[in-house]
Amino acid sequence: MEKELLLLKQKFERIKNLGYVQSSRKGYSGIGKTFEDLIGKKEDTLETPDYNGIEIKTKRGYSKSYIHLFHATPKGKTDFEIKRLCHTYGYSDKVKKECKVLAFSIQGNMPTFVANRFLFKLKVDYENKKIYLVICDKDMHFLEQSVYWEFDLIKEKLERKLKYLAFIKAWTKTQDQIDYYNYYAIQFYKLKSFDIFMHLVEQGIIRITFKIGVFREGPRTGEIHDRGTSFEIQEYDFTQLFTKINI
Repeated sequence: MEKELLLLKQKFERIKNLGYVQSSRKGYSGIGKTFEDLIGKKEDTLETPDYNGIEIKTKRGYSKSYIHLFHATPKGKTDFEIKRLCHTYGYSDKVKKECKVLAFSIQGNMPTFVANRFLFKLKVDYENKKIYLVICDKDMHFLEQSVYWEFDLIKEKLERKLKYLAFIKAWTKTQDQIDYYNYYAIQFYKLKSFDIFMHLVEQGIIRITFKIGVFREGPRTGEIHDRGTSFEIQEYDFTQLFTKINI
């Protein structure tokens, strides 16, 4: 793996020396797509590391947003738990007010107030090897604990995709409505362990984010638009989950 890490570091240094480069895609995902284009990676939807066993994460300089680790759709008492959650606990979309949406982030160390009516919290159950979504009403009366993620699923995704990580930062600027990126820093990491990951979920350091929207136009207008259920962490907590690798 040292050879692959060194090769990616060399490619990064070449890109860094280019200064600002034009984004190859509009929108927030342009920073990652542009870097992948510059290293010659073809776009795909596979849940495998981005480059020779190394997962690549990019972030704008000064951004304080959480870093997406991986997606994992929960299971539950129906085959369409995302749809059920949105129908049961969602709130009106800002544009298509007749349709429900549901967007929130949850942690294991404190409840999250959702839709001004519910309290959501994560529960790590080591005996049953599941992470549960616990839902109560605003008066803390228990409603359900039906949605869950199995440990085996989380471990498989974590160890397949995030054994090695390259974290890349870039300055950004916009001219004539076109984005440009200057990739200026790279740091490599190695995953510590699945057990540590689970403890970080329990402590609220790793959170889970739901983004259940609605299609506002096109042939699927009015249908649920699930943008994925994401496990996330802050940059300043990286070293609790990963060990730094100096190349």
